[in-house]
Amino acid sequence: MKKLSAFTLSEVLITLSIIGVISALTVPTLINSYQKKTQVVQLRKVMNDVANAIDMYITEEGKSKFSATSYYKNSINSLVTQKLKYVKSCSANTTGCFASENYLPIGSGDAAEFKCAGTSYLLANSAAICLTKNANGIITVNVDTNGPDGPNIGGRDMFEFYVNSLGEIRYCSGGGITCDTEKTGCTGSATGKGCAQTLAENAWVMNY
Repeated sequence: MKKLSAFTLSEVLITLSIIGVISALTVPTLINSYQKKTQVVQLRKVMNDVANAIDMYITEEGKSKFSATSYYKNSINSLVTQKLKYVKSCSANTTGCFASENYLPIGSGDAAEFKCAGTSYLLANSAAICLTKNANGIITVNVDTNGPDGPNIGGRDMFEFYVNSLGEIRYCSGGGITCDTEKTGCTGSATGKGCAQTLAENAWVMNY
């Protein structure tokens, strides 16, 4: 009579325990990596949408640069209201678009509440956006890639980039401050200032 062999209960339990430990160590890392990739993809999508909207304005009015268009002179928010798909506007009160609690930096730095100087919007892709034009004509674009949802950390889901008077997307603000300086301060910024520059130089991989 042929003798059959099988695993004992102890062997099965030990195997399951080993699998459980490995899963506990690797799954959070995989999830974190996936979330980072998703946030970077969302940021780049918003940047591309803004760039395309600016190109359409320049073409429609037959101008050579963004600052010559009526939209740039009168209402930069028309970039969102007329060229992007949005589901909600939050006026100066960003609650419902951006997070209502303080944004945190990745590393050492101060947490800070974010308030849009003008009207903020929640886009159809769930990203929140705020556009502000300064005295030098530079437009600061603040983006939370998943709106008010967490983690609400600068450089993770909160980013800052810029549009110059020509209509070009820029990753650093300029104005006497070098891109290298802003890039170095990325992990200490609650709004993700300098992080777009860091990502662009690192082939859009979030490894900081």
